Amino acid sequence: MTRLALAGVTALAVVLGGQTPGFARPTTTPAQPPSVPGFGEVASPKPARPGPLPRKSGTVRVDRSKTAAQSRGLGVQGLNDQVALRALIVATNTDDFGVPTLTTTLDRLGASYDVLYSATDPLSPSTLVRPDGVGNYNAILLTNSMLLYESGGSYLSGLTSTEWNTLWAYERNFGVRQASLYTSYGTWPEDHCLTGVSEGGIGDTPLPASLTSGGAAVFDYLDSAAQIPLTQSYVYRTAIRPGCSAEALLTNGSDVLGVRTTSTDGRERIALTFTSNQFLLHSDLLVYGLVRWATKGLYFGEQKHHLNVDIDDWFNTSDHYLENGTVEYTPGFQVSGHDTVNLDAQQTALRTAHPLAAGFTFNIAYNGADIDPFAGSTCSPNGDASTLTATTKCLKGNFRWINHTLNHPELNATNYATSYAEINDNRTAGNAIGLNAPDSVLKTPEYSGLGVYNDDPENDTGPPTDHGLEGSNPALLQAAEDLGVTTVVGNMSFASHKPANFNAGIVHPLEPSILMVPAWPTNIAYHTTTPAEQTVFYNSFYGPNGHFPYWPSDRTYAQLLDYEAGMALQHVASGSIYAHTFHIANVRDYGAGDTLLTDWVDAVLTKYDSYYSVPLLNSSWVDIAGYGRARTAHFAALDAGVGAVYDRSTGTITVTSPAAGTVQLGGVTAATAGATSYGTDVTVPVTLTANTAVTFDAAPRS
Repeated sequence: MTRLALAGVTALAVVLGGQTPGFARPTTTPAQPPSVPGFGEVASPKPARPGPLPRKSGTVRVDRSKTAAQSRGLGVQGLNDQVALRALIVATNTDDFGVPTLTTTLDRLGASYDVLYSATDPLSPSTLVRPDGVGNYNAILLTNSMLLYESGGSYLSGLTSTEWNTLWAYERNFGVRQASLYTSYGTWPEDHCLTGVSEGGIGDTPLPASLTSGGAAVFDYLDSAAQIPLTQSYVYRTAIRPGCSAEALLTNGSDVLGVRTTSTDGRERIALTFTSNQFLLHSDLLVYGLVRWATKGLYFGEQKHHLNVDIDDWFNTSDHYLENGTVEYTPGFQVSGHDTVNLDAQQTALRTAHPLAAGFTFNIAYNGADIDPFAGSTCSPNGDASTLTATTKCLKGNFRWINHTLNHPELNATNYATSYAEINDNRTAGNAIGLNAPDSVLKTPEYSGLGVYNDDPENDTGPPTDHGLEGSNPALLQAAEDLGVTTVVGNMSFASHKPANFNAGIVHPLEPSILMVPAWPTNIAYHTTTPAEQTVFYNSFYGPNGHFPYWPSDRTYAQLLDYEAGMALQHVASGSIYAHTFHIANVRDYGAGDTLLTDWVDAVLTKYDSYYSVPLLNSSWVDIAGYGRARTAHFAALDAGVGAVYDRSTGTITVTSPAAGTVQLGGVTAATAGATSYGTDVTVPVTLTANTAVTFDAAPRS
């Protein structure tokens, strides 16, 4: 289809970060060296922020005639009651920054969607409506409200006036909502009741956006007093034109940054007036709300928020990094009875201080070789390392336990007998003192045996090579399977350990009965025990003179803690269920009960509290693994062609699939058997038999 060139369109003469104004998505470049294996991220990639939208006067005339709609195969308003649970992203071209922003959120949900690139893909009635009259989409997501793109120095319209009317007739007659990720003031192609106040780019210094009462209703999973930090964005500060029917959703002072309107022909719309990308916190906070509103909460998948924390190497001895930058290997660091009592007290204090995380509990991965089998079960609030076993027995029910092998060996080349003994003997040692870690979960020392190792077995300090899961130790896998292990823990800093789908696992290619579910590493070092030690170590890695220089000046402890908690918050905001990994050195009471670990947890929870109103979930590894399996099955069902249709006349959702499987479905009633509620969202797992329909009562959002 020939795209229509727009006469009289001009771009604003603004240059942001060296980028020509516009809305193409530049090639992303990392803001740091690649993640250090075994350590956390320092920063996400930063695409150069987009510039302003072109200016275009006039409007596209809305054709509301029944004859026109019927001739296009789009039915008549109020008579077309069935739509598929699938979103349509309408973009300009493959450089459109809005596409990855929207697809990232949809992929995290596990939702179904299509992308239409309007510069090359025609939009016709057959795009929108099936031959049987069912609508293909229950949400229209525009990357920007104008769908203009630059070509050869001119700006072209992604949609012709006929195509705009085809889209609008579909939205109108099938009752489908439209959300625009990026909108300016002006009336082309249609009016959102906005007039311009000012505009411009913002960088790393946040522009706070507040929720109005209407915004708090749309984004009801957020705290109504939250200040949404807009960064790395081009922002239109607007006002609602007097006499025009619109409701502000997001504001900065008196300026409007998000608006909900109803068009003159009855279509419901939301538009944001600033750019977003998939690496920014404000996208994590807001784009889900746009999708949820546009779909009326009817979609495949779900979003919940989790914070799970592992402490590795319990009962073992850790290296100890000193403030002078040297490492003490002997005697190293051991957890004491006092540290254990303190950790329990800190866990209780965190729950009390952060009611949204009332169920927060640490998962502890233990090495049982140093368990004292003759220890009593008395807590020692002032005890040294010799009282660790007894104090652990005293408090064992207050934590969750994970098998981390008996002696903490590297398992990259161990034989079957050694691998079997390390898993089984640790299980026996733990059970003897009542830890009762689940037999189904194994966290190998340093994630060894899972394909990432140094080719020189004598090199313990050089960077490992990622040989892929195919490079795993088959003897380890066989021993694990024989002992009933169904889940092994991987590391998100290893490329081969990153699942293809969000919150899923990887079926191990050498042993399909075992699922690999990764954990997040962090930059709280495994061998630091105090703020001073952690600060020296952090700057030795990421300071201006460090191994991987990132920061322009050395960080203080407060600065690095705030930054690292912010990185973790983005994992939490994304909905990631994967655990964050810490080590025994991080639980040392370095003064007044404080620890590096609980400093970090408190900082993450404090940030979460400032944005969210929904609970922060915390899970055992059995539940994390179960969720990973459910998500793996969910995406397999999507790939197999599962589909659902919402019938607003009957108030039902009907799910069908050409293959057996399971899938998560949102938007059902709270009374649905097996359904769970999270905030105001209700989801249910659906078990599918091939070519057999399953029907649920729907609860579309207003």
